[in-house]
Amino acid sequence: MVVFSQGQSAYSGRLEEVNGTGPTGFGRKLLRLDALLSSRHNSRAFVEPSLAAFGGGVRMTKFRLMLAVCLIFCTTLFHGQSNVKTINVTFTTIDVPGAGLTQVYGINSAGDMVGFYSTGYNDPNDHGFLLSGGNFTFLDYPGADSTVATSITDSGLLAGYYGSFTGGGFLYSGGTFTGVNAGKNSRTFIWRMDNTGDIVGSAGTPYETRAFQDRGLRFRTITFPGSYVYAYATGINMAGQIVGWVNSDAYLFSNGQFRNIDFPGASETEAWDINNSGIVVGWYFLGGTDDGFALFKGKYLSFSYPGAATFAAGINSAGQIVGTYTFDFVAFHGFVTNPITTKDFE
Repeated sequence: MVVFSQGQSAYSGRLEEVNGTGPTGFGRKLLRLDALLSSRHNSRAFVEPSLAAFGGGVRMTKFRLMLAVCLIFCTTLFHGQSNVKTINVTFTTIDVPGAGLTQVYGINSAGDMVGFYSTGYNDPNDHGFLLSGGNFTFLDYPGADSTVATSITDSGLLAGYYGSFTGGGFLYSGGTFTGVNAGKNSRTFIWRMDNTGDIVGSAGTPYETRAFQDRGLRFRTITFPGSYVYAYATGINMAGQIVGWVNSDAYLFSNGQFRNIDFPGASETEAWDINNSGIVVGWYFLGGTDDGFALFKGKYLSFSYPGAATFAAGINSAGQIVGTYTFDFVAFHGFVTNPITTKDFE
């Protein structure tokens, strides 16, 4: 493993298999299509740079198209539209000047935000950013063609990943990058880091990824229920609750148990973050549209930027939500909302 920047630090760890218990009878076969976004009208897409930057040769580094070809019934925790309430939140658009694509992934309690930008979906070079006090700081991992910042702690420590087909995770502080690799895997994605330094993400090869948690340089595999090729742990809070997703299904992992997170009626649900109050955020696909959701104790809030597909990616302790919206799946804009609290679910 090679790590550079203004600093010269790095660490790697070993993987241990940790299996939680989950619902049985679960199964879903997905056909993952490597295709350009022009096919979006007949398929599923989300702005996920390098989420599975593997295979096919066509740029899966920025967009993932999904087509469900077989669905086997799964026992879920949440049922019924009676648990859903649509709310109006205030959106503030976040656009990097001159960018055709801006995505916000993380926000801390001070309102500092991180994410990535590029000139557009045909641009293979993604650049990370930090937005603090109204000022942008841009990040490029030395020697990498792509840099994505995904998380920021209250102390200002950033995390993310770099590279396209190969690469690793990183931490960033004071102008110094520190590389992070999960064992000998050829690809490591860091998706979230809490204020104690615990990290969740995914790691693997071009053909398979597994979710992991890193606590004090000790990497543990999180084995979601069912069969799948790609798995992602994308959020963690100070109570150690973890959210993530596989294929088109999302999960909460808490106290050694998995719980399904399936937005009622949706064909696809992805959970991306959980704050210290236990509010989960993500997005779902239902009735031909993509909308954001928040979940607390079995009750859902649905929200969207007016007239746009909306993808929620992060939430801070105050309840501010960040993500991306698009009207045409060509131009993408970042956003931050006003805070939501547990009282909004009453």
